[in-house]
Amino acid sequence: MLYEPKQQYTLLIIEDNRTTALILQSYLAPEYRVLTAASAIEGLSTLHDERCDLILLDLSLPDKDGIELLKEIRGVDTEVPIIIVTSERSKVRVAEALSAAANDYLEKPVDRTRLRVSIQAALREYSLRQRLDELNASVDDDALWNIIGRSPKIREVFHTIRRAANSRASIFITGESGTGKELCAEAIHLESQRRTQPFVALNCAAIPRELLESELFGHIKGSFTGADRTRLGAAAKANGGTLFLDEIGELHFELQSKLLRFIQTQQFSPVGSNEVHKVDIRFICATNRDPQQAINEGILREDLFYRLNVISIYMPPLRERGSDISLIANRLLKKIATEEHKNFKSFSQTSEAIMRGYAWPGNIRELNNVIRKIVVLNDGEVVTPPMLPRELLVHEAPASTQSKSVTSYPLLPLQPLWLSEKQIIEFTLEQCQGNIKEAATILEVNASTLYRKLKKWHINVDPVRGESDDVQ
Repeated sequence: MLYEPKQQYTLLIIEDNRTTALILQSYLAPEYRVLTAASAIEGLSTLHDERCDLILLDLSLPDKDGIELLKEIRGVDTEVPIIIVTSERSKVRVAEALSAAANDYLEKPVDRTRLRVSIQAALREYSLRQRLDELNASVDDDALWNIIGRSPKIREVFHTIRRAANSRASIFITGESGTGKELCAEAIHLESQRRTQPFVALNCAAIPRELLESELFGHIKGSFTGADRTRLGAAAKANGGTLFLDEIGELHFELQSKLLRFIQTQQFSPVGSNEVHKVDIRFICATNRDPQQAINEGILREDLFYRLNVISIYMPPLRERGSDISLIANRLLKKIATEEHKNFKSFSQTSEAIMRGYAWPGNIRELNNVIRKIVVLNDGEVVTPPMLPRELLVHEAPASTQSKSVTSYPLLPLQPLWLSEKQIIEFTLEQCQGNIKEAATILEVNASTLYRKLKKWHINVDPVRGESDDVQ
């Protein structure tokens, strides 16, 4: 089913009449997570902090006309269902609400069954649109901006980015070092309506502690030793756009407190100044630590984490992304080969198997470095196993065969037995420069067995020299 009434849906009631709000909440609480706001300002603040799946909106609010608020919400989120619930019975107001893209219009006092049916229909349509968007994206997309992949885990990241991009809600990205957390933050910015405004990244781990506050908020001339001129900080530079704080756990506690106030108020003062600056910023943060462990160890403020962790995105390590390894490796190979003026175009089948079997503790950053090393130090069109760095070769050769120094065969992925056997034999022949007898000795089989198998696989071998045409 496309619609299931569960607690996973969050509904926001924007209603200034407390009695009406409580009645609506009592109707909906058994099936949904329900939030309430008594004014337009409070409603917008809630939407800034929470991702809501549906809004029930009164037209008569104390601080803003409901139609104006509806248009303002639609300017940020064109998809979220909005149902008008009001005592106004003017046909003109109904037409205004529907033309402003309200999903439905209910009159007070609201019939409980009618309310439930309207909400279910709106959520069903919303869910269907989300599924269609996801299916359309999966048909021909293997990249979202600079993030490459087709695996289910990276598809989930793509879906979250697309859904959350136009929200003002803060996003907290977690993942191991090298998984592409900054690329994820950039993709969120580029998918959002802020794409034409600045994207400013600040690596909190790369800046000395005593300079972090100045880097974040800027400073005025003479505010500290060495401050020979006034300097803008990341907060001012990111105004109107997105501020990405990488390794947020590296901020010292006092600065974390100032950051919390800055996020809440969108106001700051440069170091050495009492002047208050107002900005409009979307916050994205990231860490390679376990946030809960960082909180327990007193490294990360709990209130700051919960303020930032409205929407969470987990960037999976490369070892959990399956065939994405080959996809990313081939894209990087072509890109780096062009940069280095080399002719490399692809990896051999065995080389790809080796790369898929490696754990990649440094993730995509390590993969990029490995491929650049291969391209710089070698020539050719196809990357073969001898070109790969030693650390990618994970199985040592048996002790009885180590009189000859041969790089051992790699851990291969799950696949048919004959294919694994073929790759191991090809790899061993490559290491032995095509010498069948030496390869047979290492593999502890008869040379005639190798000849027979190579013939079966249509690999031509010189019977005199014992070298196949496919391995040089």
